[in-house]
Order: sequence, then C-alpha cells, then structure tokens
Amino acid sequence: MGAEFSSLDQLNRNECINRLVNEERIDENDPFWNQLLSFTINLPLTKASSKKLDESIALSCQKFHQNNPSSGNYSSLIRVFSRRANATRRMTDNKLMILHTTNALFIIRCITKYLIEIENELALLEQMNFRSDEANLELDKETGSNFDNLKSQNDYSTDSSTASPKRLYNPNKNYRMSKSKSNHESALLDSQENSFGNESDSDMPQNNDLVESNSKKHENILYMLIKNIIQLCTEVPVKSYTYNLHLEALNTVLILLSSQMYSKTPANESLIFDTFMQKMDRFVSDFVRVLLKNLIQQMPPPSNIHNLSSYLSNEEQNQRSFVSSVASGLWSVMTFGFGSAKTSTDQSNQEDESEKSFLSNLSNDSSNQNQDEQLDCSSRYLAWQSCHILLVLSNNCTNESLYNPYRLALFHFTDTQNTPTNLPNSEPLPWFSIDFSKLFQMFTQTVHTDQYSLLLYMLIHRNQHFKMFILSRLQIDSLVMPLLKVIFTAPERNSHHIYMTLIIILILSEDDIFNKTIHTITIKKLIWYTERSLSEISLGGLLILVLIRTIQFNMTRMRDKYLHTNCLAALANMSSKFQNLHPYVCQRINSLFNMLTRKRTKIITQINEENSKSDADKNETVSKDLLQDLSIIEELMKMVLEIINSCLTNNLHHNSDLVYSILYHKSIYLQFRDHPTFQDLTQNIDTVITRFSHEIESVEDKTIENLREIITMGAKQFSRERFRKFPELKFKYVEEDQPEDFFVPYVWSLVYKYSNLYWIDHTIDLFNSPNNNR
Repeated sequence: MGAEFSSLDQLNRNECINRLVNEERIDENDPFWNQLLSFTINLPLTKASSKKLDESIALSCQKFHQNNPSSGNYSSLIRVFSRRANATRRMTDNKLMILHTTNALFIIRCITKYLIEIENELALLEQMNFRSDEANLELDKETGSNFDNLKSQNDYSTDSSTASPKRLYNPNKNYRMSKSKSNHESALLDSQENSFGNESDSDMPQNNDLVESNSKKHENILYMLIKNIIQLCTEVPVKSYTYNLHLEALNTVLILLSSQMYSKTPANESLIFDTFMQKMDRFVSDFVRVLLKNLIQQMPPPSNIHNLSSYLSNEEQNQRSFVSSVASGLWSVMTFGFGSAKTSTDQSNQEDESEKSFLSNLSNDSSNQNQDEQLDCSSRYLAWQSCHILLVLSNNCTNESLYNPYRLALFHFTDTQNTPTNLPNSEPLPWFSIDFSKLFQMFTQTVHTDQYSLLLYMLIHRNQHFKMFILSRLQIDSLVMPLLKVIFTAPERNSHHIYMTLIIILILSEDDIFNKTIHTITIKKLIWYTERSLSEISLGGLLILVLIRTIQFNMTRMRDKYLHTNCLAALANMSSKFQNLHPYVCQRINSLFNMLTRKRTKIITQINEENSKSDADKNETVSKDLLQDLSIIEELMKMVLEIINSCLTNNLHHNSDLVYSILYHKSIYLQFRDHPTFQDLTQNIDTVITRFSHEIESVEDKTIENLREIITMGAKQFSRERFRKFPELKFKYVEEDQPEDFFVPYVWSLVYKYSNLYWIDHTIDLFNSPNNNR
C-alpha cells in the first residue's frame, strides 16, 4: 500500500508530494496522478485542524510556489481535476472516481489558499497559467495557425509581454464586460477547454473558427476550474459518499473568493469575481438552487466522513489497492481501517434516515416549550459553507450598473407551490423554485446565527415572494421567537447580528396583518426571558418588552442612536395595533418614558452647570456634546409619546391596562403639559388622564379589579372624536446607497471567524480600514 503516516508532520517526506512540488513537469496523462489521488486523509473540519494542516504543508507549498513556473504542475493538476470532474458527472456512482476528484480538489484548494495568502490575485493567476516549455510548444503547434489568422482580424491590444504565457493579460482591466459579450466569451472558453483535450462535455457547441491568444487561452484555466466545481455541485447528487466531494467543492469556491480579503481591489475589478459573475450565467440558477437546497436539508456529515474509501465496493477497493501498490510513496494520512466500514448501501440508508429525521423535526409544530432548542449550524458543514458562499456572492457587485446573477437569482426565486414569475432581464437566467415551507422552517432553527440572520434579512428585504409567504404564516411565532431571543441576549452577540435582527423585525412590522396577528398568539412557559417570570403573554407583548429592554440597555451602555431609532420605529409601526397588553408591558412603556425624562433632567442640569462656568473654564466640546445628547433624548421622548398616542387613538377600548398604568404614572406626563416641545403630543394623554381620573375619583371601591372594570367600561364608551388627530405612524426600512461598504467586510468577518477554515490574518487588507473591525 506504500508509505503510511501517523501524523501530518510526515507529509513533507512523502515521495509523491515531493515529486509534485519539484521542478519536474508531470504530464497530465502520467500514471502518477492516479497514485497521488488515491490517498485518504482525515479532512480538517475545524479551524484548529485547518491550522494544523496549513502548518504541516507550508514547506511543500513554498517549494511548489518556487518551482511551479518551471513545472507548470498547478495547471496540470487543474486539468487532471477537470478530467475527473467530467467523469464523475457522467458516473455519479463511481466511488473511486469520486475519491480521486475529491482529493484533486483538496490539493487544489490547499495550494490556492497558500498562494492567495502570500501573494495576490494576479500572482495566483500567473501561477495557475504557468505551463512548462514543452507544454507550451505542444500548445503552439495546436493553436498557432488559428491564432495568427484571428489576430489579423481582431485587435486585442496586447504587447509582446502580454502575449507571454507567463504574464497574465486581463481583458477586463479597463472596462466592464457586457452580458452579451460574457456569454460569447463563455462559448469561446468552453470550446477552448475541449480543444485542450480535457475530455470535457461542453454545454455549448464548439466553434473551431474562434481562437484567442495564448495568454487568453491560459485564462481558460480559471474558467475551467470554476465551471467544473459548479457543475459538480449542480449535477452530482448529495449522498453520504459524495458529501466530501461537495464540501471540498464549496471550500474551494470560498478559497477562490477569499482573494477579496487579501486585496483592496473592488470585486468588479477582480478577474476571479468577474469569472463567477460574467461567465457562469447558465449555471447560476442551478447553483443557487443547490446551495439553498443544502440549507434546507441541513444534512449532517456522514459517520465515515474521515474515510471516504470506506464507501468503495470490493472491486473498487481492489482497483485502488492495485494503483496504490504501484506507488512507491503513496501518502495515506491518519487512515482509518477499512475492515469495519459500512457498505455504501448502509451509508445511503443512514443518510436518508438522517435527512428524513431533520426535515421531520422541522415540519413539527414548534411549541413554546422548544423555543430554547437551537441547531448547531457550524457542524452541518455543507449547509454552513453554502450559506457563506451565498452571502459572499450576493453582497458583491450590488451597484445597479454592475451585473450580479447570484443576487438576481436569490431575490427572485419563487415557491414550488405557486406559479413562478420570470426574472427581470431573465434571458440568460431562467427562474427556479424552492419549497418556501421548508425554507421557512429551516430559518426557524438557524436565525440564532449571524449568517442565517443576514440571509433571512436579504430575502425578506428583497425577495417579495418569500416575504409575502412569511407574513402569511399562521405560526409566525416559530420565527419571531428565536429572533427575539437573539435581541434579548444582545450582550452575548455580535453587534451586527443585533442590527440585522432588529431590521428584520422592523421590516415585518411594516405589515399591518403581522402587527395584528402577533397579539392573537399566546406564548406560554417562556424560559429565556429572565427579567420577570411570565407564565403567559402575547407574542406582541413580548416583542414590545424585548424592544424596550434593548433601548434601555443601549442607553446605559452602547449609546447608539441608530439602534434606538430602529427599535422605536418598529414599536411605532406596531402601535396602532396594540391590544390587550399585559400589565407588565404597560408598566415598561411608562418606565421607558420615565427613564428618558430623568435622563433629560440630568443633561439639562449638566448644561446649566457648564454654562455657569467662567469663559476660561468652559469646555466647548463638552457643551456641544451635551446639547447633542439633549436633542437625541427629546427626539426619543417625542417618539414614545407618539407611540402612546397612536395606541390610545386607535385601540383605547382594547387597552384598559395601559390606561390604568398611565393614570398610575400620570405625574411624568403632566409635567410636560405646557412644555412647547411636548404639549401637542401630551394633549391626548392629558385628555385620557382627565376623563378617567374624574370617573375613578367618584368611586368608593378603589380595588385594582374594580378600577380596571370601570376603565374598561369607560374606554368602550369613550368617543375617539375627542382625540386630536395625528398622521399615521409608519416607518419603512431603506438600505444605504452603498451597502457593500457594510456588508462585504461583515460577511468576510463571518467567514474568517466561523467557516471552519484557518486564515492567515496579518496579510488581510479588507479589515484594515478604520471602519471595519473583525
């Protein structure tokens, strides 16, 4: 079987690896590749194990980096992968071929990651395009005459250095490629891929009359790699024995896209992003659909994920053993025994059962008792990386002048249960459908993570089909409850996560049906809300409590005015539908206003103290900050008064407990009766206080129960005409003009921290700007 290793440290002494990284050119048809790709390795599934792998292969990668310009083995490896990928797509049950394809991808992503981290995108592509002199002579013989003919007809604006196979020519450096040109170029690239003898099954007809320059042909390597990875994802079904293949494919996509982390160049100027955005049109719909399907299934890794060879049949094991015996230096790192391995049938049955179990759990009625249960998303590796890739691809090239087919696909897919709608500009991008019910159920289990909250935000904000589906759910509490828990546990969360969750709530609150429905859903046995024991409360009441608590927490610690604004905007949107509020909710509403009045008083005192100082002792900066704080506090007070006004004028007869609480705290409102800033907004509250105070004063039995009964009867008889009319409170979320400034660093910070991949951070440029923090 060749050399076997007990640790990764012995990799650098392996003969196969040493031959790959040395100067010797290895022909694409050399039996060496079969030997090299027949290994089994304990795949790194955590950040710690990924770091150990990177450290173990660093010396080999360094040698490869130095010698590849002479050997061209990086290009050869990608071509070998391309052949095996095509074969795997044709024979999806050939587990030996799947093993070889997975291993080829694993090596490619290890090398690619090393080159991206120590170099830049241009250097990576140069390394990818290097071919030995012998290979270049063969290529010249094959394409020389056609190239000469074409060059006389087309001006590529290249000089002698640009035409060299060792110098990358980027045709997109000074202009953006139109969609029609990108489709034409994709056809060229497919025909070229076939002409290189890669046994590729082209999706488009070959055109032997269209041949580009040598440097342009070499750019085909990147296209070939990305195209084959995407086609593997879309055409090879996810089974227990293909799980590693799909995971390596997604990891490799992430590694390629990670060039953005190590560069300050915008995505629209990156050749890697250009290839994904401009040249993959016909694969995008299927690719996005597959990624979403991975999210929905949340398939756990198979029990034998570290030992792909255990899925091989006896015949395939014999083939692998024969190939392995030929190799003098077969590397087999931390290999598990094959004897106890389950058969592929057993594994398939196990996989089917695990999928059915998860989907069954999702489809069950989500009871309040289970609101504390959370899925460990990071251990569902395939779904986890699918989510990261969707976020990266859809949050770049967001400007309307740029073309992002992934963003279009994500924002326009429809429900399998409804008639789909064609996408705008959908000529190269056909629509597709996803089961919205399963997608919704998946989010109920995953929004406790930054990644899924961000994806949910994008869908609710931009995919109107999915937004309307969510708003029509009778069991909306199954989604809102985990969102509220995220907000409630804000001190334990990423601040960006809190923002995205609050914006989701704000977007939901724009719908009147949602605002009404949440007060008809009763929550029982609430465990995670620890401020007070609540045996029973409406979902709407709980939502108000969590938002008020967030405002109060922010005012004492974070002091972020935008967070205040989002919370109060959501409360304002819901205020006209407040009904049957819990007494504790009413108390918290009044406590919020009371806290703001005390803060205002304190700031005014500080301003007066500062003004009383002599000119020499005054601090203009302090005075300016205090005045700004006073302005913010007064704006918040006005918003709270508007919220109370809206509730009283629209639903007084359904909120007797709020009236009772206002009467109890009437002193905090009456002090602003004649204040020019607040007197208009306190007028209706003053009317309620005057009317119900008079009724209560004439009652002898002043027990709480009797007073509430009197208030309830009086509210039903109260004429709304006595209230002063105010415009309806409606706030709508609007995304910033340049969302990439926020979302791109945020998304990559999530990939950096949570993708189970290890990243060298000292060369990362994306996070180094003053506004971006990991």
